[in-house]
Amino acid sequence: MASSPAVPNQSPAEPSGPKYSVRLALSCQPGHAPGQVLHTVQELRSRIDDRLRHELGVGYDRHQAGSAGTDKLTVTFALRAPTPADAMRAAGAAAGVLVALLTDHSAAVDLSGVALVIRAA
Repeated sequence: MASSPAVPNQSPAEPSGPKYSVRLALSCQPGHAPGQVLHTVQELRSRIDDRLRHELGVGYDRHQAGSAGTDKLTVTFALRAPTPADAMRAAGAAAGVLVALLTDHSAAVDLSGVALVIRAA
């Protein structure tokens, strides 16, 4: 009797290495509420995850977004990296991927002031 084939739809391996929480704070363009941008982030959720997994490999875990007041939003990335320097590089790459996707979809973000905070989790 032949053995059954491997299951092709298994979840990816759990990321390894120290955990980092990366928070990207963005302002909305004047006259635009964070809800409009958050809606765009939700629409792009799977594309964001796919691009970040492609760029960062197993070091990318997940992201979440939320509003921060009447004109700002934050996107938090859960990453793993072997060193703090690698975490900083991964954080910059994650922020770049997100901003590229948001600008490609004409999201109303103001990129003149962006904050990126990286913390060991």
